[in-house]
Amino acid sequence: MSNKKANYWPHSIIASIFVVIGLCVWTVNVAINNPVEEDYSYFEKYQKVNVDINKILLKERAFNKKYSVVLSNNNFVIGQNSFELKVSNKEDNSSIDGAKVKVAITRPHTSKSDQDLKLLSDANGVYKFEPFEIKALGRWQIVSRVTVGELEAFQKLEVNATN
Repeated sequence: MSNKKANYWPHSIIASIFVVIGLCVWTVNVAINNPVEEDYSYFEKYQKVNVDINKILLKERAFNKKYSVVLSNNNFVIGQNSFELKVSNKEDNSSIDGAKVKVAITRPHTSKSDQDLKLLSDANGVYKFEPFEIKALGRWQIVSRVTVGELEAFQKLEVNATN
């Protein structure tokens, strides 16, 4: 009889290599199935926002001291929806005409449902946008950029879509 002890180290090293390779394949598969969504909250790519963030925040702070922006609808339903945005001067509550307004409807977790809304009319500081359709329940965001002269403000309003 031979008195040899079995040596399992080579087998465990090879098994560990296969486990690491399997985990690498799994990680790549998860990354492909869950792509990175770009943040478009300032209506610019994040690289440009990163470079200009100090200027953006200074303009926004000055805008918020002087003007107020109010959205008329913060409830969405499945189907057709619409809303208005009112821009007014904080000092005398007068309406601001001629502001440049850009609005988008988006989901916080994906850009597949993004909708840029077209401005229909702007009278007496009230900016009406085209009707839009909501097809899914859950969280939505209204993202807006309002520019008056050199000043700009960005808003992100969370909205819940219901039946």
